[in-house]
Amino acid sequence: MSRNIRRVLLSLIVLAAVIWVANLPTSIHVGVNGYFRQIHMPLYVKWTQFLARHYEYERLARQITAGCRTEEEKVLAILRWTKSNLRNVPAGMPVCDDHTLYIIIRGYGMPGQFQDIFTTLCAYAGLPAFFGKAYDRQHNNKYNLSFVKLHGKWRVFDAYYGKYFKSSNGDIAAVEDILKDHSLIKGNGVDAIVINGIPYSDFYYTLDLSTARNGSTLRPYRQMPFQRILYEIKKAFKIEKDE
Repeated sequence: MSRNIRRVLLSLIVLAAVIWVANLPTSIHVGVNGYFRQIHMPLYVKWTQFLARHYEYERLARQITAGCRTEEEKVLAILRWTKSNLRNVPAGMPVCDDHTLYIIIRGYGMPGQFQDIFTTLCAYAGLPAFFGKAYDRQHNNKYNLSFVKLHGKWRVFDAYYGKYFKSSNGDIAAVEDILKDHSLIKGNGVDAIVINGIPYSDFYYTLDLSTARNGSTLRPYRQMPFQRILYEIKKAFKIEKDE
């Protein structure tokens, strides 16, 4: 068998392997009004959609933060954009639980989805971020808050209400600042906000990053190709738990 024929055969084998892998069956889960259904598709379709979303997050993060010179300017620009471009689920419309980009396109979502979009865009703007659950003082009720790392400290944001607070030195308040001085949670209509019968400020008494990170630490980064591959490998070997 000549060398050229061997090369052609090898190329055909590689091509067949690529086509076989690309067409492996996979699926996604989409939730509507609390009910989830599984949508089946070949692997190449899932990854094509994934890469398209990745590109859109990068593009949108650049667009929102264009002209920003500092990390603070970036995070506040993203916070304002999130608050301005999302609204509550309109009456009669379905509550959807799917990809972050599709929530952005619909323009409405649940409170936790505001935090998801905000932290995803922060991550794409180069700001370490995640969202997680904060609990009231009795630890009976929970509410999602966002955490963004600025200058070595995790600063607290609420993308749903568009809020953040200032420490005594004028910086955006970090977790430790709020735990040390809860009176920082004031002003801008805070006293009027009640969540499930609990005053809004109560959810800032027991901020605990270890609890808040549970299940959500890597979520914004799972939208990025390399980090997603690492996550899937870890999940396959049960190193990383699925959400």
